[in-house]
Amino acid sequence: MKPVPLGTLGTWQGILGPEQTAAALGNPGVKVIGSPALLTLIERCSHTTLQPFYEPEEAAVGIRFALEHRSAAVAGDPLQVRVEVVAVEGRRIRFQVEITQQERLVMQGSYTCLVVDLPRFLARYGLTAEDPSRCSSCSR
Repeated sequence: MKPVPLGTLGTWQGILGPEQTAAALGNPGVKVIGSPALLTLIERCSHTTLQPFYEPEEAAVGIRFALEHRSAAVAGDPLQVRVEVVAVEGRRIRFQVEITQQERLVMQGSYTCLVVDLPRFLARYGLTAEDPSRCSSCSR
C-alpha cells in the first residue's frame, strides 16, 4: 500500500430507490433508506477513495463501524456521502464519515478498514477471487 495522507477526502452522490428501504431489507413498513444500504455507501466511498493507494491485488475490508443515525433518508432524494481519512496505523485506515440529504445530516460516525492482500485474505477462507460466494442462503 502506498502512503495514505491524513485528510484524504472521498465523496459519493446519488439516489437510492425503494429496494434499499428498511422495508425492502426486512423491516416491514419502514419506508426510509435502511442502515445496511447506508453502510454500503460508506464502504463503497471509502474503497473508491483508497483505490489510488492500493498496490496490485490489494483491497480493503471493513473492521469497525461506529455510526449514528441522525435523521431518516428518503428513497428517491439525492444523498451525499463524505469520508475523510483521520488516522492511518499501518494497513488500518480510519475515516470520519457523514451522509447528508438535502443539507440534513442523516448519519455520522467513523468507519475503519484494513487493507489486505486479497488473494491471501480469500485463501484463509478457502476462496479465490474467481470463486462465486459459497453462501448457502444467498440467491445465485
